[in-house]
Amino acid sequence: MLTHPVQLLRCIAIASLLLLAMPLSPVAGNQGQTWTINLKDADLGEFITQVSRISGRNFVVDPRVKGRVTVISSAALDADGVYELFQSVLRVHGFAAVPAGDVVRIVQQTLAKQSASGQDFDPTSDGELMVTRVIPATNVESSELVKILRPLIPQYSHVASVDQPNVVILSDHAENIRRMESIIREIDVAQDESVAVVALKEAWVENMVELLETLAPNQIGRNARGPQAVQVVANARNNSLVLRGKPAAIEELRGLIRRLDQPATVMGSTQVFRLSHGSAEQLAVILADILSDQNAGNGSQVRTSIQADTSLNALVVRADPSTMVEVSAILDQLDVRRTQVLIEAAIVEVSISGRQTRGVDLAAVDRDGNTIPLFVSPLGQALQGLLGPAFSSGDDLDLLAGAADLTSPTLAVARLSSGVSFAAILQAIGTHSDSDLLSTPSILTLDNEEATIVVGQSVPFRTGSFTTTGTGAQNPFTTIQREDVGITLRVIPHIHDGDAVRLEVEQEVSSVEPAAQVGDQSFSDIVTNKRTIRTTILADDGQTIVLGGLIQDDVQESGRKVPFLGDLPLAGKLFRSSSTERTKRNLLVFLRPTILRTKDDVASVGERKYRSVWEVQSRNLSEEERAELPEIDRLYQGRLQQ
Repeated sequence: MLTHPVQLLRCIAIASLLLLAMPLSPVAGNQGQTWTINLKDADLGEFITQVSRISGRNFVVDPRVKGRVTVISSAALDADGVYELFQSVLRVHGFAAVPAGDVVRIVQQTLAKQSASGQDFDPTSDGELMVTRVIPATNVESSELVKILRPLIPQYSHVASVDQPNVVILSDHAENIRRMESIIREIDVAQDESVAVVALKEAWVENMVELLETLAPNQIGRNARGPQAVQVVANARNNSLVLRGKPAAIEELRGLIRRLDQPATVMGSTQVFRLSHGSAEQLAVILADILSDQNAGNGSQVRTSIQADTSLNALVVRADPSTMVEVSAILDQLDVRRTQVLIEAAIVEVSISGRQTRGVDLAAVDRDGNTIPLFVSPLGQALQGLLGPAFSSGDDLDLLAGAADLTSPTLAVARLSSGVSFAAILQAIGTHSDSDLLSTPSILTLDNEEATIVVGQSVPFRTGSFTTTGTGAQNPFTTIQREDVGITLRVIPHIHDGDAVRLEVEQEVSSVEPAAQVGDQSFSDIVTNKRTIRTTILADDGQTIVLGGLIQDDVQESGRKVPFLGDLPLAGKLFRSSSTERTKRNLLVFLRPTILRTKDDVASVGERKYRSVWEVQSRNLSEEERAELPEIDRLYQGRLQQ
């Protein structure tokens, strides 16, 4: 009886699966056990299940892994052989086995490159294993290697280059990875290169490099490629060129350099250099000093001349071409934007003073102004003011008029018309005063430039008096000299590396001491209090430091008495007076430098200062009006508020 062909094929497939399953046992990985694999149009999922049992591996199968497979084998295979056969079957059908820890993922080959492992790559590992490999290139650019390798790899593989650190990334089966590595080793070989130094006699190195890059851009410069590429480095220190490349290419370039390095045919030229940051006058002096020796030994060459045009802040230079190139190089280094420094100072002075005066002053004088030495104390300033009018007017003393000018409690004892005037003052005065002074001068200056700020008054000081005679008349006059009294800050900043600032500082705080007066009478000339700090310090950017300070505690005691009577117990208090004055003063000077490198830094400081002015100006405004900061341009219109 003949069997239908379809039924026959189905029977053969079932028999093949039964044959595959027969040798299985509970322990499939035992050594010495072999399997013969023969499949015809079998389900791929069933095949994966059987291989998992034979090899002892755990598989995670992508749902898209489907199909039917046919395997014809006549040799018996151990467990490792069955797994290698399994990987080959997957590869033929467009799938790959990707190890991931304790499991093996079965995915499409197009997705396998995203999951392939690049760790612990073994050159002798299974050729069907999907791996990712990073291969460094030493002598050839990785991008060039990718151009060569891309046509040699399957479509599902991946190859890419990384310029830094010049490596090639490959994702493929281990067998293909080994083949690509072999190709890279054959291509990435060191070429015979040499280094040469060419000294220039007439031309300037920077100009020569620029000219060579223009003439041969494919051979010299960043875009140079190929066997004729030469790396050219300008050594401005000794006006030479350093060449690196193949000997033949270097010799060819040497010949071109010799033809270009010729004496200038034009012996003199004039050029105007417009300065952006530097001072034309200062740079003209510097350049003249540098080039003075060249002018002395030029011989037949054109004499170098440098003139400063202050109206345009420009330099007019006449020199031969080589000197002109040197001048241009010097100006490129000197004509740069200079960094600014904002110096903020805070002067804090707290003063507490108190005075107590108590006792009795007695005095008697005749009309000639002579003191009568009977029961009188030494004539004090207050008594002189009280009795003074009697000295000059020749009249009897008017006690009410004299006492009206005094600020202390007074007692007029008598008024005598016989030519003797008597006065007595009972004093019991206590005074107390506190004063706090906080000054915050600030100034902005360039690096290495001195800056000065003076906030105060110009006070006249008497230096002498003279009397001139002429035409029978005398003309007395007094000479004076005005000096600044107030706060003076002088500073020179020097910016060092690491944002450190060295400051040469001179800080002075001066004030006029009030003169002691009774009525319109002054008993002292102008006296000034002066506190000066002159030092050199080092501070970091934005750091607040203390320049110095003064802590002073001054106590002065004085007394007057009638001889003998002032020493009597109890009753002696009527014949003596005493005064105690105590002053405590604390003075500290703080300084903070801030480096301003960019225009944004300068704008930030200006906005901060403007905001502080607005806070004072807007105290009487509402909360909503204070919240909005007006534009700074209103300062130039003479108003801040709407």
